[in-house]
Amino acid sequence: MHYMMKMMSDTEIQKAIEQYLLSRKQILEVGRKYPNRIGGNDNIIGRIGEFIALRFLESLGQNPSKVDGRSNPGYDLIEGEIKTQVKVITAENEKGRNVRLKKPWNQFLLIELGEHYKPIRIGLISESQHETAIAENPTWSQTPIVKLTMLGKKGLIGSYGRVYRQDEIFI
Repeated sequence: MHYMMKMMSDTEIQKAIEQYLLSRKQILEVGRKYPNRIGGNDNIIGRIGEFIALRFLESLGQNPSKVDGRSNPGYDLIEGEIKTQVKVITAENEKGRNVRLKKPWNQFLLIELGEHYKPIRIGLISESQHETAIAENPTWSQTPIVKLTMLGKKGLIGSYGRVYRQDEIFI
């Protein structure tokens, strides 16, 4: 690559890195200021997902709180006996999959974030709906790998829970 072209590309790369790090720093600062809304560990997408989940569940009439601590096995939000596990899959995730869904959640919320980090779909399923799905589909896992296909018509949430489309999401 020609020296001038390399310098121009390096300058553009450096600028993008600086903007990313500044935005990341701002989210971490806001997280320290409002830990009950967007606090957490260094997984920024996870923090954003939990914030979207809070707002979404509040729009449905629930009033969850973030679970104290940086790492909570099995759920991220709590309201009384309702323990909500939140997972986010972004447009950057080419395979459309995440980690395994593990208990002790009793409400699972899957957020599909689009290109501009706006929710495209949000799926919601209860533990009892999941148990019905397992009973009716013996080959399905108790601890499935979270995938975008769960939101499809034949998927776990699409078949047994509720999938909210972008025009139904008010956050």
